[in-house]
Amino acid sequence: MDKTGGVSQPTPSASGREGLWWAMLILSLAGLLISMILARLHFEVNTQAGFHSFCGHGSTFNCDDVARSHYSILLGVPTALWGVFGYLLAAVVAHAGLRAWRTPLTAACCLLLFTGFAALSASLGAISAFRLHALCILCASTYGINLLLFVLALLQAGTIGLHEVTVAPWSFVRENPGKAAVVLILLGSVALGLVALVPPYWRRNANPRTYRLALQGLARGEEPGGGHWIGAQKPIVTITEFSDYECPHCRQAHAQLRAIVARFPDRVRLIHRHFPLDQECNRSIERPFHETACRAAVIAECAGRAGHFWEANDFLFEPSISLNALSAKEIAAELKLDPAALERCMKDEGLAAVKNDIEVGIALKLEGTPAFLVDGQVYFGNLPAGVLEPLRPAPDAAR
Repeated sequence: MDKTGGVSQPTPSASGREGLWWAMLILSLAGLLISMILARLHFEVNTQAGFHSFCGHGSTFNCDDVARSHYSILLGVPTALWGVFGYLLAAVVAHAGLRAWRTPLTAACCLLLFTGFAALSASLGAISAFRLHALCILCASTYGINLLLFVLALLQAGTIGLHEVTVAPWSFVRENPGKAAVVLILLGSVALGLVALVPPYWRRNANPRTYRLALQGLARGEEPGGGHWIGAQKPIVTITEFSDYECPHCRQAHAQLRAIVARFPDRVRLIHRHFPLDQECNRSIERPFHETACRAAVIAECAGRAGHFWEANDFLFEPSISLNALSAKEIAAELKLDPAALERCMKDEGLAAVKNDIEVGIALKLEGTPAFLVDGQVYFGNLPAGVLEPLRPAPDAAR
């Protein structure tokens, strides 16, 4: 009640301050929802061959390309999961502000937190624009949210007083060292828990050199029109795979197909053909993408000239191998090849063979990898189970 007996009204500054807290809480919850969607998308893109999200079909605006890049991982955890953690924390702090709990300290926490959000957004946005040449629309929406949160935190600090907000954290730590330590330990434990407990699902076939032994006893050769084959000399089913050594789904398909050949060595023939998504040798690729895929394909072809294509194929698909870091000399030593001959082949025969495969893929209207050709039918991403139906024993034979 005021002195005249009327009901006191909130001051304009108090009303505006509450509005800012509400805005920060709503934006934090929106960021939380988007981060949860991104975390799910990251999992599906990196575990389901051929998966395409609703925002993964463009060339410039493509969430899937961003999710497949190693920039989508921060400190061994998907960046989207860090976003879930960060926005949850932001929502808790904004709610504390609404409850007027230690207002200067809460405002200081918001300012510190959202400054970090904005800086990370600027870094990730620059990577998308100048390194990946692809933008994730969902990610960009969080960048906008983070910028707004930063501006709101600055405005809130202004309503309280920048000096008061700046000194509040130090005053709290000095007066409550135990509580400050508990908060830091709790936050650190959650962060360490994410690092320790989130499985690296984006690193399929994480144990290196797991299927080289499957080469033993298998027939192999070269197709007249190009392509290396392994498996049956008189096949019932012939599968031609078009693959890219930098494609994570191709690595998964590689292991699956080799398991099929190992199971039906006298009935299945697997033909490998190259379709690197690298503009260096693939004229259908309009922007930088898998920038070492052409080189890797040429190396495999040159190893094939020495009779070691499938050994090279397995080696180049090993997840522990960094294609950027390996020199031709190191690869030659690993595969027991003549390094000088490998270097010569990479400039001539190997590149010509890879480009021949690429032209075949373009004629088939391939738009990505892995792709499979069976009986004239092209399948993208996954090989349908029905393709293997001819390999199953007839019902009468099974009795």
